Amino acid sequence: MASLTPKENILRLFAGEIPEWVPSYSYYGRLPGVDEDPPNMSIDNPGIPARGAGDDGVVRSLWGVPYSSVELVGGFSLPTPDEFILKDIRDWPKVVKAPDLSGVDWKACAKQALDKLPFSRETTSAWYAPGIGFFQTLMGLMGFTEGLMAMATERDTVLELFQYLHDFYLPIAEQYIDLVEPDVVRLGDDTAAERAPFVSPEMFRDMLLPFYDSFARLARNRGLPINFHNCGKSGVLFNDLYRIGITSWEPVQLENDIHEIQKKFGRSLVIGGGWEGRGRLTAPDVTDEEIRQSVRDAMDAYATNGGFMFAAAYTPGSTNDERTAHWNEVLQKEAYDYGRAFYK
Repeated sequence: MASLTPKENILRLFAGEIPEWVPSYSYYGRLPGVDEDPPNMSIDNPGIPARGAGDDGVVRSLWGVPYSSVELVGGFSLPTPDEFILKDIRDWPKVVKAPDLSGVDWKACAKQALDKLPFSRETTSAWYAPGIGFFQTLMGLMGFTEGLMAMATERDTVLELFQYLHDFYLPIAEQYIDLVEPDVVRLGDDTAAERAPFVSPEMFRDMLLPFYDSFARLARNRGLPINFHNCGKSGVLFNDLYRIGITSWEPVQLENDIHEIQKKFGRSLVIGGGWEGRGRLTAPDVTDEEIRQSVRDAMDAYATNGGFMFAAAYTPGSTNDERTAHWNEVLQKEAYDYGRAFYK
């Protein structure tokens, strides 16, 4: 029988120790098929206006970017194609307007966020996400073609926009982090595709890393572990992210050389991933046993020396996808069962 709570176990992992069992990172709350509180949960920030529908019924982000729900990926929302609101990066001061939050009672906001946490903080670690992705915000405003061209040709103007976003979010994070007292700080920005990052390591280091570092400093100064979310083949960027104190990364997808990354960083950079629903695992006739074996293979490959958490899920093919829901239940149940026995 386990002697640690899920929270204690994952924090042991983040401290560079071999945990009691392989934890399964949760993206959406309680893991399907697992009758136990998850090891992690997110603390939101109700003081900042969330993405929502306006009087015209259009869902927009804080910065006014229209979003559309995409049935093909389970109803997740993405910036609406061809409706980007910033056509010329030089016009950003006319388009990007931060809301006035001068009257917000941040202490009350923190209490509200903590009161609605779905799990006990005794058993589940709380992760605070300041909520800013500088690269993703620019791409949402302009689209990838214009956004990447702006980064390549209008560096100083893009940096002015990033500084504006930074100066809006950082004072909130500075006070909010002490009000909610999280166990982990979660940063992130999806800066890579399947084959390579969208930007060179040099551009990443010049235009994005200093802003991440400013938020990472909040965690470093408080001795908190820092998780960074970055999809795709982003391993080449983690020399720099590690340097600013990033201690865990998810989702580490299979296009990355995970063994080489583990060899380089050891247990000081926790790898969250090692599994993807691709190929045979997404065939209509894939068996439950094939899914279970894929979980065992991932843990056998990457968890032996610690520094690994299973962080994976099938993406639904629609908002009413019972087959994928079943696959996820099989996946997570096996991750729990096999992970629990892994270090015994």
